[in-house]
Parts: sequence; structure tokens; C-alpha cells
Amino acid sequence: MPKLEELKAKLLILVRKEAFIRLPQPIRLSSGKLSDIYFDGRKVTLHPEGMKLFAEAILELVDLNQIDAVGGPSIGADPIGTAVSLFAYLNKGKIIPAFLVRKEPKEYGLQKQIEGADIKPGMRILVVEDIITTGKNVLNTISIIEGLGAKVVQVVCLLDRNEGGSEALRAYHLTPVFTREEVES
Repeated sequence: MPKLEELKAKLLILVRKEAFIRLPQPIRLSSGKLSDIYFDGRKVTLHPEGMKLFAEAILELVDLNQIDAVGGPSIGADPIGTAVSLFAYLNKGKIIPAFLVRKEPKEYGLQKQIEGADIKPGMRILVVEDIITTGKNVLNTISIIEGLGAKVVQVVCLLDRNEGGSEALRAYHLTPVFTREEVES
């Protein structure tokens, strides 16, 4: 079995056990949509085995030679970007700094909106996220990154709910590890 498929098989077990929640009644998602299915991505991305498996799967899905930094919208992307940066270094000998993007710049200190790697014009960026529904949060993050002159070359998420995000992020080569249907089946 190829490495990616092996990683996905192990990760799917964890996603179904820890992150897939069927609710008795619908709740409002960050996208504003209502759903009786909830995917708590942080139960995977903050779990040591889940973090390792997801980071290693991402390393199989991207060309590290085309990436200068990795990160995404805080809070969902924080452990993912950090894990990918660490495992790229430990497993592949690649230095790919991590960053996080705040919704708003800090009102104190250096008043940064992006923490971690210094994003500069011409940099090639991998954006990561746990769950994508409509893609709005990731598009906002991409806008901030591209406003600094960097280029988002790929977006990788743990799960695409297939509710518009893949269409919204098509230009950014969205690569989900799983779709909602794969997890639910």
C-alpha cells in the first residue's frame, strides 16, 4: 500500500472515532450554515497521533520544493502548520517555517496580523486548515497573505464538507485529505 493510502487509512479511523459527531439537532457552523453533522477537527489536529498522521499525509500531498512557508487561519491551522513545519524538517530535512494569521491585527506590541514566518513578496505559501465548508475563512486568510505579495500555491485541509469550499478554492489547488462522504461512509 502506498504511503499516503496507509496514512489515510490510519487517520480515517481516528477522524471517525474522535471528530465525526452526529447531533440530535442542527447547530450553526462558522459558515453560518446549519448542520446535524459536526466535524471537530481539533480532536484530530491536537491529538498526538492525529497531528503526526495528518502532517505526514500533507507532506505526501505537496511538493516541498515549491513551498517557502506553511500556515493558515488561527486557531484551526495553528497545530497543523506547526506539525507540517516540524515533520518537514525531521522527516525530509526541509526548513519550512510556520505562521498563523489572526482575524485582526493585534492592538498592542508590534500589531501583527501574521505571526511566525515573515511573509514576503514572491514567497510560495501552503495554506492548511482542519475543516472547510464554504472556504470563506481560508479565502480571507489568502487575501491577507497575497496582500503581502506572496502566492498561495496550495491549500490542504483535513476534511472538505463539500458545501462550496472546493469551488471557492479551486484556483488555489484545494487538496482535502478526506471529503465528508468518505468519512460518513
